Parts: sequence; C-alpha cells; structure tokens
Amino acid sequence: MPETNFHSLSAADWSLNVIVTLLAVAVVIILFLPKIRDSELWRATAIPLASIIGSGFLIVAPLLAFTVGAWAIVAVIAILALAFLVGKAVRYNIKFSEPLTETDQQTTYKALTWAGELAKLVLAFAYIIAITFYLELLGAFSLRLVGYENPVAQKTIATLLLIFIGLFGWLRGLRLLEALEESSVNVKLAIISAFILGLAFFNAEQALSGDWQVPQLDPDFNLETVRILLGSFLIVQGFETSRYLRGDYPAHLRIKTMRYGQLIAAAIYVCFIALATTLFDEFETISETGVIDLSAEIAFVLPWLLIIAAVMSQFSAAVADMIGSGGLVEEASDKSISKHTAYLTVAILAIGLLWSTDIFSIIAYASRAFALYYALQCLIAAVHAISSIGNERHIARGIGFGLLVVAMLAIAFFAIPVTSAGHSIGH
Repeated sequence: MPETNFHSLSAADWSLNVIVTLLAVAVVIILFLPKIRDSELWRATAIPLASIIGSGFLIVAPLLAFTVGAWAIVAVIAILALAFLVGKAVRYNIKFSEPLTETDQQTTYKALTWAGELAKLVLAFAYIIAITFYLELLGAFSLRLVGYENPVAQKTIATLLLIFIGLFGWLRGLRLLEALEESSVNVKLAIISAFILGLAFFNAEQALSGDWQVPQLDPDFNLETVRILLGSFLIVQGFETSRYLRGDYPAHLRIKTMRYGQLIAAAIYVCFIALATTLFDEFETISETGVIDLSAEIAFVLPWLLIIAAVMSQFSAAVADMIGSGGLVEEASDKSISKHTAYLTVAILAIGLLWSTDIFSIIAYASRAFALYYALQCLIAAVHAISSIGNERHIARGIGFGLLVVAMLAIAFFAIPVTSAGHSIGH
C-alpha cells in the first residue's frame, strides 16, 4: 500500500478524505433502501451493470495509459460505442429471436437454434477464462493490503479460491455464495462514486492553481496498438447477462435494463478516464493494481476503499460466472452433466489456465472468447433481420449486424495482450 505521511496533510486533504468517505457511505445507504433494493427495475439493471464495471474499472486506466496515452478518452469512447452496438444485437435477439425457441417456429430457423446452442458453449468457455481473471485480480489486490506484490503468491491465492468454490459448488451448490453478489454491487458502486468525486476535486484544484495539464506521454502507435485495443474489449463485457435472465424478468424489462446498464457504465468509464488522464504519468509500470497508486494521489482512504471493492466484486463475479458456466454446461449437455459436476470441472480448467499464462494474456484470451460469443449473437440477429422479407428497416439492421460480426471476429482472431507488444509509456 502507498505510504501516507499524515503529519503533512493539510486541512483540505483531511476534508477531502472525509467527503469521499461520507459519499461512499451515503451511496451504500441509498442503494440499500428498501425502495431501491426491492425495485425490479434496479435489480435487473444492476446485474449487467455490475458485470460491465466489475474488473474493467480496475484495469482500464493503466491499460489505456500504456497503450494510447492521452488519447485514452477517445479509445474508451470507441470501445464503449462498439459494445453498445453489440448490445443492440443482443437486445434484438431478446425481442425477436428468443421467442422462436418457445414456439414451433424454431423448426423454420434451425440455423438460428444451432447458432444459439453454439453461443452458449462459447460463453461457458469465456466464463472459465473470466473466472480465472477475476480471482487472479482478487489475489493481486489482496496482497496490496499488506504491501506485497508477487505473481506466484497471487496465483496461489486464486488457486485456493478456485479449489474452495469448485468443491463447495460440487458438494452443496453455489446459491449460498450468490447472496454476496447484491451487497458487493452496492459497495462497488458507492466506492466508484467516491473515487470519481475525489478525481473531480483533484482536477478542479489543479485547474484553479494553474497546474492542470495532460501528461506528455509517448506510447507507440502502430498496428500492435490496434490489436491491443481489440484485446481490451473485455473491459466492457457483461451486458449479455440480461440475455439469460428469462426466468427472472420479462423480455421488455431485460431489454430496457441492459440498455440502462450499458449507458450507466459508459458514463462511469468516460468520467473516470477523462478525470484520471492528468495522472497517467503516475503509472511507472503496467500493473493490474496500478489504479491503487493512482487513487493514493487523491486521498489516502481511497486505496483501502478500492481494495475492499475489488476483493468483494471479484469474488462475487467469479461465483456468478461459475454459476453461469455450470448452468450453460448442464443445458448444453441436456443435463447429462450436472451443475455440481460442472462447477468442479470449471474450477480445474481455470486452475490449469491460471498457471499457464499471465493476467494480461488472460484479458486478451477472454476478450477473444467473448468476442466470438458476440459474433454468434450478431450473426443470429443478422440472419433473423435479413430473413424479414418486406421489412426494409429490419434488413438494414441485418446489414449493420453483419458488420458487427466482422468486427467481433477481428477481435477474436487478432487481439493480443498489452505485454505481448512490449508497450512502454514515455514521459
């Protein structure tokens, strides 16, 4: 953890720490109010929102700082825009393609049904990669609590957690652990709100004193930069969870709340990157916990709050994806493989992946896997839309969805991790 000299703190510094803490507490209290907590609209929005900002918020700043430098705000807007367009394809499927599986019309669209089943298998595989990423990130942030950084140690923590989750799920199921998810979402949103407020105060203070400036960063811009940005698509993954909440929420609500989740997440990412850019030169190396060092420049309480948020959110996200992958495997195998068996199998596969590569490679692998899933979703939407003979609006959408298939395949086949390109940041 960054060291703090409390004797050197001014009254303004202490005031900011108090304000940041009070805001976090206030947001938590508000989100736990019965009117919000019990709101179907909020619960359905929080699920995709939590997935989108879960890990991406923690890694987006160092990742973009070392990749595109001061152009990070442009890059994140482009990534978010692409994700929103893909979200439109998924929402189209909820509204138009999904009902085909509930009627005898599905025989007319066997290709769509087949693509949908393949998409489930791809998503199950993507979840395995994501679980590995979540828990290694959790291990890294846990070690920062004691001021220690060691890749082997963080992998060991992740391995122990995978063994625990896998065995617990195999023996008892994971519904007991799933209850942590709602609490972690509220805490995470509260701490992110506090962090952004702290950044806003910092930028205002710098501007008023005449010291505000964009760091003179000099990252390399080439084809590898584009490929790294393709590999960064994971930071906005998660909105597809609304697609698989059919048993809990009606289609119109899932469509609306997926859109809300993406828009709220986009606002958070844009505000964060816009306000954090002035501090990009604080990153000495690209690190999954670099945001901790950045937050320490704002308020000494923020690193502690972020670590709490990171540990809670990564564990709950891993459990949620473990449940999701188990359900998809059971469904795809026509229940010949039970959820409980799938949990243990997924944990074993995740451990193997964990020890075979580094965390930034996992990000690129996950981006590729999710991109392939999204390509299938866009393909389903395109085929359905173009098949709507006589409806020019649907056909135009189908062409757009077809272009998204190409974009997602580009990510699936050409994305690389930031470390593969040997990127560095200049000052």
